[in-house]
This record gives sequence, C-alpha cells and structure tokens, in this order.
Amino acid sequence: MAGEPSFDEIISKIQSCSDPTSIAKTLASFLNNLNENVFSARPHGQIDPLDTLSPAIHSFAYLYFLVYRCKASHGFHPALLEKVWAFVTTCDGEQVRLASDKALSFAEALVKMATESFQPIIAIRPLAVFIRRLQASPGQLTMIHPLLAKTCLLAQSFKDIIPIIDNDISDVDPQHTKINYKDFLLYHYYGGMIYAYLKKFDRAVEFFKLAVSAPAEVASAIQIEAYKKYVLTSLLHYGKVPVLPKYTANPVQRCLKAHCGPYAEFASAYEKKTNNVIKTELEKIKPILIRDKNYGLAKQCMEALHRRNIQDLTRTYLTLSIEDITSLIGLGSEPEGASRVEGIIVKMIESGAIFATISHEHAGGMVSFLDDPNQHNSTTTTDMINAQIQKATVITSSLVAMDQTISSMPAYFNKKASSNKPKRQRLTSGSHERNTHRGRGDEGETAGQVNPEEELDADLKESRQAENEQPEKLDDLSEK
Repeated sequence: MAGEPSFDEIISKIQSCSDPTSIAKTLASFLNNLNENVFSARPHGQIDPLDTLSPAIHSFAYLYFLVYRCKASHGFHPALLEKVWAFVTTCDGEQVRLASDKALSFAEALVKMATESFQPIIAIRPLAVFIRRLQASPGQLTMIHPLLAKTCLLAQSFKDIIPIIDNDISDVDPQHTKINYKDFLLYHYYGGMIYAYLKKFDRAVEFFKLAVSAPAEVASAIQIEAYKKYVLTSLLHYGKVPVLPKYTANPVQRCLKAHCGPYAEFASAYEKKTNNVIKTELEKIKPILIRDKNYGLAKQCMEALHRRNIQDLTRTYLTLSIEDITSLIGLGSEPEGASRVEGIIVKMIESGAIFATISHEHAGGMVSFLDDPNQHNSTTTTDMINAQIQKATVITSSLVAMDQTISSMPAYFNKKASSNKPKRQRLTSGSHERNTHRGRGDEGETAGQVNPEEELDADLKESRQAENEQPEKLDDLSEK
C-alpha cells in the first residue's frame, strides 16, 4: 500500500509512545490506520515485532500484533502460546484498557484457537489472568467475563474462574469497559450455570436473579432462560421460589408469566412436598424441560425434596425405622425404596445436613435423630461472623462511594429536577390534575397489557440469537 511506513518506522513510533497520554493521542490512530497485514505477517528477513516489543512496556501495540497473529493461526502452537502467556502475565492494564475492542478480539481469537485444537481448556487460564490485568478493580465487569464463563462451561473446568465470579460485581462502566447489556446478562446467566454445576445453589440463585431483574424496557430471551433456572435452583436451595425483587421491570414480569407457565406450575406442586403430585407434574412437563435442557436440574429437585422431607422428620421424631421414613417421604411404593432412603440419610449425615445414627440391630434398621452438637462458640464460627461483618463493611463503603458519585453527576441533577417539576404542578393544580394524572397512568398500564404477546414475540425474535449462545450439554452439567 502506497505511503505505508516501513517496519522500522512502525517499531520506532511504538517505542516512542509508552505512556497512556501519548498512546491515546497519537499511537491509537497511527495503528488503526495501518494495513492489517502489517500485524499478521512476520516480516521477511526481519525480527519478529513480538520479540522486539516488550509486552509489559508496549502493551497497547503488542496487543495489536498479538490479536492478528492469533487470528491468523489455526490451532495453538507452542511458540505463540509462549507469547500469549508472556503478554497476559506482564501487560500494563492501563494501556490495555485503552484498546478494549482489541482486548475482546484477543480473547475471542484465543478461544477460537483452543477450540480448533479441540482443547478449550487451554484458553481458560490465560483468559482468567488477562481479566485480572484488564480490571481496574476486582469487582469490575469486563467484556471478557461472559466469554470466560462460557468457555469454562464448555470445558467443564472451573478452578480458574471461581476466584473471579466469587467477587461480586460492583463496577459496571460501559463508557470505559465498552461492555453492553447483553454482556451483563450472559455473564450472570453463565455464572449461575457454573454455580449450579458446583451445587452452590445459593450463589446460582443470586446470579440468575441478577440477570432476570436487570433493568429493561423489553424482556430478553436470556432473561427468560435465566428465570427458568432461577425457579429450579430456588427449589433446590429454598424449597420454594422467592418473589422477584420489586424493581424487576414490568415487561419482563409479563413476559415470564407468558413463557414460563410450566415452571410456575411445577414450583407450585413442589411446594406442597407431596412426592406423587410432584412426580406427576414433572412427568407432565418433561418434554419442555428436555427441550430447555433443564431436566437434570428438575431431577435434582426430586432428590432435594426427599432430603428436605427427612429434615422435617427430625423436628418431630427422635427415632424412626428406615421403613417408616421411606413411607413418610413417599417412597414406600418404589422398589428398593428403603435402600435408597438409607443411602440418602448416610449422605446427609456425612455432609452435616442432619445429625443422626443408624443402627441395624433391628430388622430393616433404625435411625436415631440427634441435636446439633455445634454450640456455635468455636473459633471457626467467630471467624465466619467476622468475615461476614468485614464483607458488609466493604459493601457499605462501596455503596456510599457509588451514591456520592451518582449524586454529583449532571445527569442525576437534571433527572431530579425534571421529576420534581410535575410534583409542584400537582400541588398547585389541586385534586383534578391528580385524578387526571392517575387516569393516564391507569390507561398506560392497561395499554401495556392489552396484547402482551405481540410485544413479547417481537422482543424474542430480536433476542433469539442469545439462546444460541448457551453452552451445550447442560443436562450433563447439572446432573454431575
């Protein structure tokens, strides 16, 4: 291409710009105007720019070269993997944040290379390290979070992502991180699936709830899928489905009622704790659960029901035969029911869910329920309480800082001023305007409910591609 600078000129320009100010002002536009071949091709007879540049000092430009090199590669090569690892472990986060689009392209190229090598697990650790470099704080959400979560699900490897998703998100900054609404939904959707796989259902419920209750003018297909899993994981953890937060958008709530009816019916049956009723409902919606790839979670709900019913018995009885327990929890008519119940009780004792002993001196076996021996005065309990207090203190400080930041924004003052204006008018106009205003509000609600299916279907058509981003083999994940 005519006027294209030479390799030496490009390297010289890069090496002269290593501070964020000069990068933002001059280097970014310079690199963006270069032909892509400059970055992807290794100069004939010249030193590789990835060997010339420092990933720690020239992180911004190094990322450009690395992105195109990864895109051009088919599968992982040891030499390229070394460059990738050197970059993610030493790069300057401040420089990389100036090229957020390239950072995402790099992460996507990394996953593509790993997938083409049939080893998606190879991309996980570099992505996890890169996220920490990219984050301005541990609670900041980046565009790479959902990509890492999805890759971990596909590879069924979660060791590297757990420290990341265990940090609650407190910084969502689209202006600087370039994340969008879909990134937020997908991260919490995939994160909830990871916690469900690990049987940490309390965290799974929280993640799915964050996806469902995210601010929205129309419902997303991701929110619908998240709600289905929210119902099932809530049943697993609480034995019932908590009401969604009041701030959940009305269009979303209407959409959930229209598209998640079978899940609501299953939850209603489940809360009755009657084994036969629940089994009938489960069999009734089995095709829907299989279609949604939620059948594995639903089957776990049945196992959880048996455990919950056994826990209820400990509050009423001191001693019961295994045969009686089998009958009381609704498994008396099942073949090998007593043997199955004994296995459940043994696992519950081992996990500390109940305190009991099993004796086989009598035919069929007897179970004696005991009081909790933990007096909650150990150093472990004290440490746990102190950790929770510290966590609450950090959250409070974060909320205060966020409140101060929002309160000082011009947009906040403008919105507050505009919201106060109608109130003054109503005070001076008397009850007639108040009634008129209320009438308009009622009409608005009615209008929004006249034909919700049209709104829901239109939104689902726009959002349907999000469903295609769900990882496969969800049943396998949830049953393990």
